[in-house]
Amino acid sequence: MSIEAIVPAVQPSMVAPETQAVSGVSGSGGTDFEARLEAAINSVSDTQNTADVRLGRLASGEEADIHTTMIALQEADISMRMMVSARDKVVEAYQTVMNIAI
Repeated sequence: MSIEAIVPAVQPSMVAPETQAVSGVSGSGGTDFEARLEAAINSVSDTQNTADVRLGRLASGEEADIHTTMIALQEADISMRMMVSARDKVVEAYQTVMNIAI
């Protein structure tokens, strides 16, 4: 892995064209990662909100379908666990990079 792939502050004009093609440095500045991260967070949030609404309806007696409510709760639990696991991996990778001796 090249340093250009790690440091987003490197301007594309400062990187040689052959390095740009290899390392994947582009002019987007990480907006693709930002968009994907935001979409993942929004998806987890939507799943949690759906589970909360279904649980509220079940508790108030509006919805008698316990199966879909339980499925929604499990989906919310799994998505939250996966997001926390991804966060832990990102923090671990960041700490590893920060501990690299130069």
